[in-house]
Amino acid sequence: MNDLSLLKEIPDPLTAAPPTPAAVAPPRPLATSPGRGQIRRRRRAALAIAGVWLCAHLAAYGVRQDMHRLSAPYVALQMVLPTLLAAASLLVAVAPGKRGLGLGVSLLAALAILGPLSFWLLAAGMPAPYAADPRDGFWLGAAVCLDITLLWATAPLLLAGMALRRAFPASSRWRSALVGGATGLACGSAINLHCSNPDRCHLVGAHGLPIVVAALVGGFVLSRWARA
Repeated sequence: MNDLSLLKEIPDPLTAAPPTPAAVAPPRPLATSPGRGQIRRRRRAALAIAGVWLCAHLAAYGVRQDMHRLSAPYVALQMVLPTLLAAASLLVAVAPGKRGLGLGVSLLAALAILGPLSFWLLAAGMPAPYAADPRDGFWLGAAVCLDITLLWATAPLLLAGMALRRAFPASSRWRSALVGGATGLACGSAINLHCSNPDRCHLVGAHGLPIVVAALVGGFVLSRWARA
């Protein structure tokens, strides 16, 4: 242990050469968030695809043949008004608000509830343009329209989930419910344009129930994707 010659083999930290650049690991690229322009294009594309999806199915199933027997107020309230409510619901849901946190919860909740409710009230309160054919099976016709309307709503809801991913920093449940309700109202308007059954119970159940289902899917499922 008296031999101190081994100390000469210890490198001097002040004179030691720094590590070569090759020995240093390159920095990992940072993940970049999509810009506003990309987000807008994504939302517009989702809205356009959803519109094409709905129009294509409506064209395939056909428009009702009794349009000449319907009054102008009936067409306006059963087909045009739900479409306008769907557009208004969607605009309110994605509105950024003053601080980018969306509009007030009271407005979101009121429109999310009143949208589907207005469809039910109009379906139940408007007089039928003519009597329904008693030979048409009620339960079979209701099941067919219910399945068609739910089918029409699936693709727009999936597109909304992809386009609105982490888009709602606040009130995500109500805003997502509004998106789901807007999808349901658009599909409800489309099924009213296709189905010629004027029975009130049919309109409330077979045409109106999918709107509530779409709003609930938006509030409890879509909100998980849209929550920032």
